[in-house]
Amino acid sequence: MTESHFEQLSDLNVDFFETAKNSLLDPLGLYLANDVQWIKLNENWNSLKFPVVIGGKGQPILLLHGFDSSFLEFRRIYQSLKRNFQVIIPDLLGFGFSPRCATNEYNPSKIISYLIDLLKTLQITKNLKIIGASMGGSTALKLSFEISDSIDKIILLSPAGLFGEPKSIPFPLNYIGASFLGLHRVRKSLCRQAFAFPDQCVGEMEEQIASIHLGCQGWRNSLASFAKSGGFAGTQKYIQNIPIKAVCGENDRILGKKEIKKIKKIDKIDYIGLQNCGHLPHVDLPSLSTKIIQDYFLE
Repeated sequence: MTESHFEQLSDLNVDFFETAKNSLLDPLGLYLANDVQWIKLNENWNSLKFPVVIGGKGQPILLLHGFDSSFLEFRRIYQSLKRNFQVIIPDLLGFGFSPRCATNEYNPSKIISYLIDLLKTLQITKNLKIIGASMGGSTALKLSFEISDSIDKIILLSPAGLFGEPKSIPFPLNYIGASFLGLHRVRKSLCRQAFAFPDQCVGEMEEQIASIHLGCQGWRNSLASFAKSGGFAGTQKYIQNIPIKAVCGENDRILGKKEIKKIKKIDKIDYIGLQNCGHLPHVDLPSLSTKIIQDYFLE
């Protein structure tokens, strides 16, 4: 594929994002989406442009979203954080609104390589703070292992993938699984499961944001590729002497009580449990989560 073809595919991706952005029902989501910059990376990524939210001034914070999500999941804490920090929220490679034509393989190793190249492009080399939510927590630990000299502190929000081993889902089961995750009723169910009190907290805005990126070209293929890789697992082995705080919801039905108990027992993690909170502390309890983040990162 020629460079002009990659540019055309990238432009299609940008056009889709603009259409999706203008359809957002949540004003906080629109506010966040308006701060997206399209960052062109080097030839390792076919010189494509990637969507990255950048806003605020101060020490840099890198926010990493969860599995099959997008930067939009941080909509409820972004505006507060950008008052004190330079906030950087990329879509992880192969997820969100990122261009799927950057590579034929979507796996943890490629995601980490992408983040390292992105940080180099943005010239962020020290005092970096990271917030990783769900799978983004495992991503944060693996990234900090690779560039430990650049990392100051880490916050894990309901981290997933800290234990066990990667489990590859072979063809065709990976494609069947990706298609299943694209079904409207499945998306709706998963969205509700992430909240502590879905009947009160989940409506049309939340359901839209949980699924809006599915219209990106190549969504099914990239998700199937990631499933075949086995994804992130066993990432607690990457924990070093970098200060880490974990914030988990006591009503997390996705991680479950057994997983949360195991997280509590990790010696190098300072654990905080939040009552009346599900799998997404930054969405369920954004004001409290913001206070915890700011107190920890500014102390």
